[in-house]
Amino acid sequence: MLAKMSGKIFNLKNWQYLVSIFILVLVLGEMAGFWPVKGVQRLEWLSYDLRVQATLSHEEDPSIVLIDLDERSLAEKGQWPWPREVVAELIATLFLDYQIDLLGVDIVFAEPEGNQLALQWQQLREKFPELPEESPLPRGDALLAEVISHFPVVTGYYFQSSVTEQDPPSIGQLPAPVVVDADSELLASLPWPKPERYTSNLDVIQQEAWGGGFFDNPFVDDDGVFRRVPVLQYWEGGLYPNLPLAMIYQLLGEPPIQLDIAEGGGMQQLEGIDVGGFKIPTDARGGALVPWYGGRGHFTYVSAADVLAGRVDPAKLEGTLAIFGASAPGLMDLRSTPVASVFPGPEINASMLAGLLHQSYRAEPAYTNAAGVLLLGTLGLVITFAFPALHAVAVLVVSLALMAIHLGINFWAWQAGWVLPVASGLLLLILLAGWHLAMNFYRESREKGWVTERFGQYVPPELVEEMVDSHESFGLEGEERELTVLFSDVRGFTSFSEGIAPAELTGVMNRLLTPITQAIHAHQGTIDKYMGDAVMAFWGAPLKDEKHARHAVDGAFAMLKALEEINEVFTAEGMKPLAMGIGLNTGYMNVGNMGSEFRMAYTVMGDNVNLGSRLEGLTKPYGVKIIVSEMTAVAAPEYTYRRIDKVRVKGRSEAVTILEPLGLSSELTQETRSWLERYEKAMDTYHRAAFGQAKIQFEALKKERPEDSLPDIYLDRIAHYQAEPPGADWDGVWTHTEK
Repeated sequence: MLAKMSGKIFNLKNWQYLVSIFILVLVLGEMAGFWPVKGVQRLEWLSYDLRVQATLSHEEDPSIVLIDLDERSLAEKGQWPWPREVVAELIATLFLDYQIDLLGVDIVFAEPEGNQLALQWQQLREKFPELPEESPLPRGDALLAEVISHFPVVTGYYFQSSVTEQDPPSIGQLPAPVVVDADSELLASLPWPKPERYTSNLDVIQQEAWGGGFFDNPFVDDDGVFRRVPVLQYWEGGLYPNLPLAMIYQLLGEPPIQLDIAEGGGMQQLEGIDVGGFKIPTDARGGALVPWYGGRGHFTYVSAADVLAGRVDPAKLEGTLAIFGASAPGLMDLRSTPVASVFPGPEINASMLAGLLHQSYRAEPAYTNAAGVLLLGTLGLVITFAFPALHAVAVLVVSLALMAIHLGINFWAWQAGWVLPVASGLLLLILLAGWHLAMNFYRESREKGWVTERFGQYVPPELVEEMVDSHESFGLEGEERELTVLFSDVRGFTSFSEGIAPAELTGVMNRLLTPITQAIHAHQGTIDKYMGDAVMAFWGAPLKDEKHARHAVDGAFAMLKALEEINEVFTAEGMKPLAMGIGLNTGYMNVGNMGSEFRMAYTVMGDNVNLGSRLEGLTKPYGVKIIVSEMTAVAAPEYTYRRIDKVRVKGRSEAVTILEPLGLSSELTQETRSWLERYEKAMDTYHRAAFGQAKIQFEALKKERPEDSLPDIYLDRIAHYQAEPPGADWDGVWTHTEK
């Protein structure tokens, strides 16, 4: 049976291993990108955003300012677009009056300006057709271009990743691409963003600018949040920088831009970009994580209206790198970011520019993900094969510790500038811990159920539940407690079994002992042991029972009734009926786990236990089914008893009165009460040594109940004492020399 149970547990553990490995493969496959799961990706984004928010430096950089096209500027100068001469005035003022070093324009001038002067010239030509078609007065576009040509200005434009039939062709002129390598095939093979159209500045404006950079972002995550932006995009064989990179590129005098390409396994993968010693770690597509410094308004904002009106402290702008852009809600240049749900696009470019200057970009190269897969895979395998051997509490503690270590390593890496996946690792640990916790609880409950089922053959189920639920230790020392012990033995089992084949004897024994055991359990008894066809049981431990003697006597009668029902079945099958003798004694006994290091048993020991065994042995010579000691009779007064004898059993010098329980006092008939009264008078006469009178009384009792064997026993003793009278010191005790 134990081997069978062990096999079931082993199979259960096999399932635990298999499902754990399945969970491990599922999560690692998601991490590796084989089967992306949107929910996991969103958790990863959330963990990234939380790390960003928790580690914002809030360190101000006075070298970067934002020239803001805000609501106040629109109120003072009119709605956008402003006349180009106003923009030209703004740029000239920034450089001439406020001495900025470099200006990046986060706005595109894609359409020619139809200003009022041009309109007036056309009206004049209608009256005077001889006038030239083009006005000799400078147009706003030309004026803006003229101003830009005198200062270090980097213009902005945007690419469009996909086009529809309704979209126009590309507009304006792109600046020159950043030439990084003569190997055009290499450039084309890398997974850059490859847009399908662009919208750039008018030729006349772009040609006069120092350079240009895009400000669109094809890498916006599916939840609409800006977390990374492309550093370069590929267009018709060339690479084009984003606005912050273009500004640094021009500021450094257009140094060569180097691509950090890792090679391995016949593959080439982009890992970063170097511009004049300023490095940007990127992913394989050329995307860089935005280095956030603070919430909206972290960088210095200067209203464009204040610049034009001369209301700005020159010290705030002198020597700065400025970005001209819009934060006014109506101009639609607001983005969702990890640090704020509404964040101006120009400030994203300012963050990218600050990251370049301070070299504060965080790296997320592909091999970190591969390393994470390898590390978590190894950890997952250790968990898979270690957790089934741990208790549920240990699984929980170890899992929490591993989660803390995982978060600690991740935070350390974050502080060091590395972005490691968090959500996938936590998800793996949670799923594995949850699975093993559930299985360990289930397996332990199954094992407890098995113990209950098997141990319940010897101990009542409530005892098993108490032992399972109790926090106490059932130790080896035991304890002394008043209990009632029962011994029973089946009479004539040897002759009964002679006609039964040996192969069938075990089944017959089980059919015999099962209902007897059920009768004991039904009355809160604990099976101590089986000794062939004999049974030893006790009441009052380990569950305390104030009425242990009463319940023991109840159990004894229930055993006899169960035997009657068994005999009906056996006789119907052609087998002989069986008889049973039961002895009970109440007293203090030693109870507890007793045995050796190799085998333990919950049992009782002591002189009162031995007496109970002797009483069972006396049932046969006295011809009764149940014998109890006087201690049991006193402890169970609900029953009526008749005295059987006062005896001295083998191995015990002290005499004890033994009695036969006749039944519950409340259930005895008047006839039985009268008979018992006459019987007790005969016993009193016998113990007074009035043997002649006692003989007459016992003979009358024998005639009344011929089947009762006790009158015969006393008639034989009376004949003996009449022939050989006892001495004057006779105490009526009969000494038994056999067990």
